[in-house]
Amino acid sequence: MKTGIILISHGSKLSSGNDGLFKVADMLRAMNRWNMVEAAFLQLAEPGFVEVVKKTVKRGAERIVVVPLLLFKGNHVYKDIPEMLENEKKKYPQIEFIYANNIGADERIALIAADRIHEVLIERQYGSGRRLEQPQAIVDESFEIINKLVDLESVPELHRPIIQRAIHATGDTEYAYNLIFHPKAVDSGIRSLREGKNIVTDVNMIKSGISKSAVEKFGGKIVCKIADKAVIDDAKRLGKTRAIVAMQHSIKEMGNGIAVIGNAPTALFELINLIKNGLAQPALVIGIPVGFVGAVESKYELKDISIPYVTNTNRKGGSAVAVSIINAIIKLAKENK
Repeated sequence: MKTGIILISHGSKLSSGNDGLFKVADMLRAMNRWNMVEAAFLQLAEPGFVEVVKKTVKRGAERIVVVPLLLFKGNHVYKDIPEMLENEKKKYPQIEFIYANNIGADERIALIAADRIHEVLIERQYGSGRRLEQPQAIVDESFEIINKLVDLESVPELHRPIIQRAIHATGDTEYAYNLIFHPKAVDSGIRSLREGKNIVTDVNMIKSGISKSAVEKFGGKIVCKIADKAVIDDAKRLGKTRAIVAMQHSIKEMGNGIAVIGNAPTALFELINLIKNGLAQPALVIGIPVGFVGAVESKYELKDISIPYVTNTNRKGGSAVAVSIINAIIKLAKENK
């Protein structure tokens, strides 16, 4: 079904006050998940809602999702937009109209506000001449700032250092709420490491960032086959990505070990298939690939497997956050003997 998204905001007489809505529409278009994304205003600015609905229908939309980019519920959310929607439904009875929730009092808004507060206070302090040069002092202060920006009191104790390190590695406080842990994830990872099992990664960048000496002291190895000649040859012959073939070639090494996927959604999809077919049996999957195509979908599929996992809910991810998660688990394995 061809889906059109209409973002609707209040509107301003100042053009600069309307630019943000168009930028958000551009960001959503870049995700390439819907057939069209348009911006509309309730008043004081163009294009208006009626005009944008007409345009979206003309472009072939069969379903239109109306998203009010308004912070809190008021007359616009409760009365004005629903009334406008009813009028449009009468004009276009063949179109399915869906009314999404407004932004609301969301934890993500609080995190953005906390970041903005921190940024402006740091700017005020910047001229004080205070500079930290000692590595551990920098880390300690970073963690202190993270603890002030996000509330981890309600998070299980073993999850806290992992979330802290993910935020520290990326500068992104979203990881405070969008990291998802299987109930047995951290315990399974710790146990696997202490038993001297291997860590299998999808790319060499992740392999190079993992604390190698600690893994080897436990008796394990860090394995990445993406650049192996056999993998390259098989990938060409089969017409598949090297990430897929590397997972197939790593089945033996990942037995009761930890698979860390931070870049390639195709690697995670393949690993999930191998697990579901009983061919691969890691103790833990850290599945946090980054990207606009396949990343989110692979993470949703990961949550359907029986093996413990750590993942997140959106397109964000990558080598830095994957390394931060596995290194945090390695540190826990060293400390909690």
